[in-house]
Amino acid sequence: MNENVTLAVRWMTRREFLRGMSAVAASAALAGTMGGCGGQPSVSKGSGQLDFLSWEGYDMLAATEQWRKDNNIDLKSAYIGSSEDVPAKVLSPAGAGIDVITYFYAYYKSWADLGLFESFAADEVPNMKRMYPYFQEGEYWRLPDKSYMGVPFTWLTYVCNYRSDLIEPPQSWEELASDKYKGKLAIVEDPGANILVAATVLGIQTDTMTRAELEETKKFLLALKANAKTIAPSYGDLSNLLISGEVVAGFVGWAALDLWAGQEGVPVKSVLPPDGVVISIDAYAMPRTVDNRDAALAWMNLMLTDEVQLAVANELLTATVCPDTAKLIADPAVKAMYDYDNFNSFVQQYPLHLFPPNEVTGDQVTFADWLKAWEEIKAA
Repeated sequence: MNENVTLAVRWMTRREFLRGMSAVAASAALAGTMGGCGGQPSVSKGSGQLDFLSWEGYDMLAATEQWRKDNNIDLKSAYIGSSEDVPAKVLSPAGAGIDVITYFYAYYKSWADLGLFESFAADEVPNMKRMYPYFQEGEYWRLPDKSYMGVPFTWLTYVCNYRSDLIEPPQSWEELASDKYKGKLAIVEDPGANILVAATVLGIQTDTMTRAELEETKKFLLALKANAKTIAPSYGDLSNLLISGEVVAGFVGWAALDLWAGQEGVPVKSVLPPDGVVISIDAYAMPRTVDNRDAALAWMNLMLTDEVQLAVANELLTATVCPDTAKLIADPAVKAMYDYDNFNSFVQQYPLHLFPPNEVTGDQVTFADWLKAWEEIKAA
């Protein structure tokens, strides 16, 4: 395993946190929301073994159970510890036969350059027409020849969670470096998100970041760390710190924490500071190792049905990519987590930000440099 992968394995990201919390969140949020989920076509030509490699929870076991039975799909799931595990396995001899993977959009170029993806046409996944046009048209899931390499299935924004009974809502990310947050801030152990947000605050283009710009980004994060009571190992730990009152705000956060704190009777709210808006999007894809293409395409199509997209919203507590599904979310707290009504204007206002390349180009930094910088920030 190379150094890049070794460092990445240490991450405790939002996706890893889903392992322990998605079932708990689902039990409270899912009630009364899964009825009436018909109305769109479903491709059912696939059958046989479907080999899945991604985060635990992204195989949507409960929502796909009946479909798997009806189509004689034998789902074989293998779970990853970091995004870097996907290319490491797919490009190794052990990757033979993997049919479905997922990727965070910021990896799209580096993984495409590795030849990781199997392309497909839009009409092979007809439910893509159900998505917001933004998700149908973006370069982050399309290849240069305009064929597709991915199917977006969920998104979110990194927010600032805060104790609304203890402080006023932070007006910016930079405010968290002020004296009033001394010893009252927690930073989540999510280096990719932290550096993306910090660089965005500073107006730095992330995929062409220079060494001087990385140092500037580190300086900003070190100013936040000077106020931090702790580095929270996960979003679950950040939630607990806010609920207990040990901290009053977090960098960075997730809207799901508001819902969990509310279930404990604690007023945690979130704001989207305008100085550093970062959108996160995850997509399903077929790797070049796919040997059950029909089943993989059928799976990706299924992921865009109302039933599965409602499970995404209610179990994963992330946002649906289909506007018609958004209208079906019954729990007001779940629906309020994301601004579906203004989605189109929102994504037009805030462009996506990419990770830097895997190989050094001139004075640019690499993704491995980001991970090293994060370790230095923590050690400071």
